Amino acid sequence: MVRATNLFAAASVTLLILGLVLSNFLATQHMSVRWPGSSTRHIIGYHVPCYGLAGLFAIFAFSYALHWIRLNQAIVAWHVWLSLLGVAMFGIAFALFAHVATESPVRDPSQGVLLTILGGLVVGPTIFVIGQLLLIIAYIRSISTRHH
Repeated sequence: MVRATNLFAAASVTLLILGLVLSNFLATQHMSVRWPGSSTRHIIGYHVPCYGLAGLFAIFAFSYALHWIRLNQAIVAWHVWLSLLGVAMFGIAFALFAHVATESPVRDPSQGVLLTILGGLVVGPTIFVIGQLLLIIAYIRSISTRHH
């Protein structure tokens, strides 16, 4: 079985490279984020989420390498694969969304494309959060069983 450390480190490097590529080739394109209840918009580049996730995955790789997170291998495997699957689904759906949004406004996307985008934008982050919750619950349970 491939170690979680290696998978998270490879994912971190891949996201850093993707962020660098996006920052060089899409330097003039940005996304606008508006918080609910606020009229202020914040403009961020497409590469910023890549850097944030790369940092998070690097922290996981570091923590697993130093054995700061000591869990059952099955839990670790679930955490790794749910995290990677959630990020991949969201990334693919977001890229497809950006592609559809830049196409001619006259052409309507098919229902299958819209369902794929919606599924990836909703299901991807949900899977990612489930992976993180699984890690947190398992970590809390392992700490509580050590003290008893």
